[in-house]
Amino acid sequence: MSNRPLVVPSSQTAAGTSSVRWKFVMPTLLVIWILGMVDKVGVAVVATNKDFLQEMHLTHSPALVGLLMTAMLFAYGIGFPIWGVLVDRMGPKQCTICGLLLWAMSTALGALAENFTMLLISRIILGLAEAYLWPTSNALTARWFPLSERGRAKAIWINGINIGLAISGFVVNGLIGSFQWRGVFWFLTLCALVICLPMAILFLKNNPADDKRVSPSELAYIQQEQLTVERHVEKAKGMNSSSFWLAVLVNIANVFGVFGLATWFPSYLTTAKHFSHATTSNYIALAFGLCIIMTTVVGSFTDKTKRKAIWGLWGFVVSMVLLVAISFVPSALYDALFLVVAIICIQGITTLVNHGIMHSFTVTEHIGRDNGIMVGISNLLAALGPTIMGALIGLAGFNMAFGFLAVCFLIGAIGHTVLAKQGY
Repeated sequence: MSNRPLVVPSSQTAAGTSSVRWKFVMPTLLVIWILGMVDKVGVAVVATNKDFLQEMHLTHSPALVGLLMTAMLFAYGIGFPIWGVLVDRMGPKQCTICGLLLWAMSTALGALAENFTMLLISRIILGLAEAYLWPTSNALTARWFPLSERGRAKAIWINGINIGLAISGFVVNGLIGSFQWRGVFWFLTLCALVICLPMAILFLKNNPADDKRVSPSELAYIQQEQLTVERHVEKAKGMNSSSFWLAVLVNIANVFGVFGLATWFPSYLTTAKHFSHATTSNYIALAFGLCIIMTTVVGSFTDKTKRKAIWGLWGFVVSMVLLVAISFVPSALYDALFLVVAIICIQGITTLVNHGIMHSFTVTEHIGRDNGIMVGISNLLAALGPTIMGALIGLAGFNMAFGFLAVCFLIGAIGHTVLAKQGY
């Protein structure tokens, strides 16, 4: 018997069908990701506030301020494989609810913090809490979308990262101006409990078959292209395949780029190129604003072509060339634009396709576990990226640090070349 999936005629899916996956599931993930990114990077903005630094006795302790982010990132990396297993066993909806409750507890603890230790504990809890996002988002995408739509679906919630990064500075600074720094943490607590938690309870289901709003035609359409153990046992490679570990390798290179560029791009513009803080903020908003467009376009094209690795290859190559070119171009304007394009290629292209490739060889039943392991390993190792770049900047300047990222991107490009030859 052929394992070829049943193709539902377009007339069946166009007339009399619901669109719960687009109307409820994806908007919920988008909102949670936007607020989650404001939550994660907000402490970096709060750390520029004098009242915060004085109350936490951090005025002359930049290393301890950095420890807040590092501790969160390591907890984030440790939490991924744990949540990945729980997602497959408990379901993505239950894990989302638990994760949001932990998120709210961590930010409330931050708002009540009377010393650095209490604040550090709150960031560790936050890292463990928000680690649920990648496994649950990928699991919901796999369960609720056929393979031919997952590129566009992932583009929606991955764009939540881009939107969150673009607006976090404006949101947090506005809140500090109105409610002081503790008000930022109370605001994020309310976001988790009042906005995200009700949306997760009302709009998310573990499977489309469990949702009464899903019409029979939508359910048939979703199930027509599902990679499952029962129907595609020969493709159920997961962690037993070289493709999986190549995907882990390229994701490590990718996350090094995401953390490294996000951490040092602002400092490069202000200290090395003498841009004003306002101009730097505009460039950051430009970079992540254009990421939204690029992610949407690439998601659509990968759905049509079914080939993802070639996009990742070019994303890494272009970024690598631009980072090397910065050393030879004296113009501050061109350097800034080169970095903007590099961010677009990494966050706008390679992040999306790396997770898309995972869907090509991991069955729906195990995607939480496999994705949790991939992003867990990647984030644990890449959490060291900003520190390595900082050390290189201290030794030889920004060009050496960007050269380090260029080497990471070369490794990512080689990995994607092999994955492209394997048909992904």
